[in-house]
Amino acid sequence: MSTSAMIWMFLCILVGFVCMVVGAGGYRRGWRQPVWIGWVVAAFFFLTVIPVVLALTIGLSHG
Repeated sequence: MSTSAMIWMFLCILVGFVCMVVGAGGYRRGWRQPVWIGWVVAAFFFLTVIPVVLALTIGLSHG
């Protein structure tokens, strides 16, 4: 795994955790439901979809 790929993976996971914290905080503060659900969906996307796609792309490109 190259250094740039590791940096992208780290940044995606970091953004995912930030989105999850913002979504949870929005739920606790009583934000409208579509707002905090949007943050949670973004967190799910950054914590699962993007890292899996990056991992598969990195794995396939290196044989």
